[in-house]
Amino acid sequence: MIVLPRTSTGRIALAITLSLMAHMIALFAPLVKLPPGEAPLPILTARLEPLPKIAPPPAPARKPKSKPPPAPVVQDVMQPDDKQAGDKPTETTQFDPAPQTPAAIQTTEKIKSAPPLPKRAQLIFTAYKGTDFPVGEARHSLEIGAGGSYMLKVGMSTTGLASFFKSFELNQQSSGMVTVQGLRPGNFSETKNTSKGKETLEAKFAWEEKSLIFSNGGYARLPEHAQDIISFMYQLSQLPLDEGTIPLYISNGKKLERYELAVGEEELIQTVIGRLRALPLRKIHTQGEEGLDIWLGVEYRLLPVKIRQTDRNGQIAGEMVISEIRVADE
Repeated sequence: MIVLPRTSTGRIALAITLSLMAHMIALFAPLVKLPPGEAPLPILTARLEPLPKIAPPPAPARKPKSKPPPAPVVQDVMQPDDKQAGDKPTETTQFDPAPQTPAAIQTTEKIKSAPPLPKRAQLIFTAYKGTDFPVGEARHSLEIGAGGSYMLKVGMSTTGLASFFKSFELNQQSSGMVTVQGLRPGNFSETKNTSKGKETLEAKFAWEEKSLIFSNGGYARLPEHAQDIISFMYQLSQLPLDEGTIPLYISNGKKLERYELAVGEEELIQTVIGRLRALPLRKIHTQGEEGLDIWLGVEYRLLPVKIRQTDRNGQIAGEMVISEIRVADE
């Protein structure tokens, strides 16, 4: 406790003393150490330094050398494990063709996009007069041999009530080879049994001579890729169907005709085995000519599933609609 002096002289002396003490504290306070407390923050500095070098990883321990294993036996068919890194997968084909020209390569690529022909196929059609009255049955059978030969047979006959009014039996046969372009017929024959008797005709496709020889003594110049009246229905699946029209030369055993088939849009057709997706092809013809329409099964390797004939007046003369399909690749 401070006791103030009673006289004015004493009060003035005390004030001067306190003022001197305050100035001394202001001047010398920075030199006085503070008592221990929170440590002061360090001064921040920044500088660029190179990154430390990363030591390379130690080399793996080398395994002791051992004798190499015996070389494996080379097999005819390459297994998946035998492929080297970066090798392209290989494809196996039934034939070993000769080196191809650019045009042949382009043709082969088109064929690859087409469904392969089955080794064996059996198709049964119900034949109608018009579109509603069943009159018979048609049976198709296709066999492709190991050597690349093919045999195609078609048998037609009247059935049911129709057979009592008009007996009819037709047998057709086409044989030849299967090439990268599809079917290449060599011989065609037809035997027809009617109330008037038996009728037979044949045609030979002499490709080396480029001549089509008929059994009646006639002949015609044989153009490339010509077909007979039954082989062309199976050859259609091997042709580029994305084009607007398909030109074909077709023989019925008596003569050779040029067809132009217009490719239509996919549609649904009704059959006894259900509704099928089908691609229609229509023969382009002038007024007064007979017409022909064929539907190919989109889900059945583009095999024929419906055939329609129109007369010279444009009326539907008859139809054949699929009732059974069996295919095998063995």
